Amino acid sequence: MALSERLQQLPDQFFASLVKKVNQKKAEGYDVINLGQGNPDQPTPEFIIKATQKALEIPENHKYSLFRGNPPYKQAAADFYRREYGVELDPEKEIAVLGGSKIGLVELPLAVMNPGETLLLPDPGYPDYLSSVALAQVKKKLFALKPENQYLPDYEAFEEDLTEAKLLYLNYPHNPTGAQATANFFTKTVAMAKKHQTMIAHDFAYAALGSPKPRSFLQIPGAKKVGVEFYTLSKSFNMAGWRVAFACGNAEIIEAINLIQDHLFVGLFPALQEAGVAALTAKDNQIPELNQLYQERRETFVKAAEKINWHAYPTKGAFYAWMPVPAGYTSETFTDLLLEKAHVAVASGIGFGQQGEGYVRIGLTIDKERLKEAVARIAKLDLF
Repeated sequence: MALSERLQQLPDQFFASLVKKVNQKKAEGYDVINLGQGNPDQPTPEFIIKATQKALEIPENHKYSLFRGNPPYKQAAADFYRREYGVELDPEKEIAVLGGSKIGLVELPLAVMNPGETLLLPDPGYPDYLSSVALAQVKKKLFALKPENQYLPDYEAFEEDLTEAKLLYLNYPHNPTGAQATANFFTKTVAMAKKHQTMIAHDFAYAALGSPKPRSFLQIPGAKKVGVEFYTLSKSFNMAGWRVAFACGNAEIIEAINLIQDHLFVGLFPALQEAGVAALTAKDNQIPELNQLYQERRETFVKAAEKINWHAYPTKGAFYAWMPVPAGYTSETFTDLLLEKAHVAVASGIGFGQQGEGYVRIGLTIDKERLKEAVARIAKLDLF
């Protein structure tokens, strides 16, 4: 049986290849320190687990959920945005329930674009954005994010592409660099979107993680007129495997997301929506403590790396460190060397786009002692 042309055009799964290499080394008996993953290592808070257990005992929760999500979960999402960001949202018209934010990010072009229209994507950026290009049969154009511009796009540098683009993706705090967006940048984004009639999709996956506190795109006046934001509970509440998220913002775009999901899904398991309610409404949601943990790990890793003359790009968002590759190596050859000789796995910068060449991404999702051990192993290679 032949795959459809759409599936044949899908990009290779970058992270699947990385996992395969790591597992091969582990199978050979090596103790691999895996800094290549973006998978939270902390447990889901106990109060969320207990709320879910209680929800599982309710027979009604084992029936089909409502197509467009249960009102309590959407109301909890709206209340959370009001409390955390001062953003007012209509829970019925401006929130779409998602089984993980990746679903929304990949299906959005299918919902709001026609084949052949232009989608603008960041380089470097989350690799799975590319999946939507093949599935929606749209035209992809990349815009460069560079360290000299704090990994924020320079809209004037690709003005011509903006004139034809229907949709543009942003992601701050940024994966893979950890860069954060400023209010001034988001204000420029709203003005640009209005000028070119370009829709904005802001991937806010790392909303809870950063110093200073990351800002929501929707906090900017006029943002709801031009775009939507995707919020996931995966990183904020250590619920990566639970697949609980939502999109919020522009009512017309939200309606488009809801409409395509009417035909792709029935709805998110009701007990998981109740878990979401528990997380989003908790007075002590443990987000500050989680953020502090990652900031301490970042400081531990960066300081240890500095002692061997390996200097991180100075960002404090998400749970990544963005590290330069030593002279004489590419991102891939350096990544392969670390795995082969030091048994340390990192994510090659080129896997996130051409602008990622010359860097590797370090995931701060292991404890501080293992982070220091990873640097110690790398130091023995005498590369810096």
